[in-house]
Amino acid sequence: MPDTKITNGNNLGFWVHEIYMQLAYCYIYDELIKPQYSITNKDDMLYSIKFHINGYSTGIMSLGWENYTNSQSDKQMIISVLQAVKTNLQNKGAFIPITELQAIPTEDDDFKIYYTDPFPTYQLIKIVDALIEIIQGAWSSTNYSMDIAYK
Repeated sequence: MPDTKITNGNNLGFWVHEIYMQLAYCYIYDELIKPQYSITNKDDMLYSIKFHINGYSTGIMSLGWENYTNSQSDKQMIISVLQAVKTNLQNKGAFIPITELQAIPTEDDDFKIYYTDPFPTYQLIKIVDALIEIIQGAWSSTNYSMDIAYK
């Protein structure tokens, strides 16, 4: 399973297995697609996220959000999206059930093969918290390895 480095434009970020970032993107996409979020180039951002969800970016996954967060209001809106994702995950309880994982729409066959056990929500929340810190400019690491406890 390849790792990817999720960074901002200044190389600050973290390393994470792509399959976990792919899962995080699923929940980010589901929230971002809602009409109350008005972000510059939102359609391009959604397309990019869906590209990752479908598994087409294996070995080259990147956040690339600096291309979409040109304004402070865009950054704030993305932080709002991520905070809503975090709340939604917290409301799921301790685990995302297998049935939900298997129902996630993706063209990546390996995704469904990998997620055959419930996934601990706190592990995805850890990724979302890091993304929030990166967007806020509060993240300071250039080489942090995000250790996700699953399987």
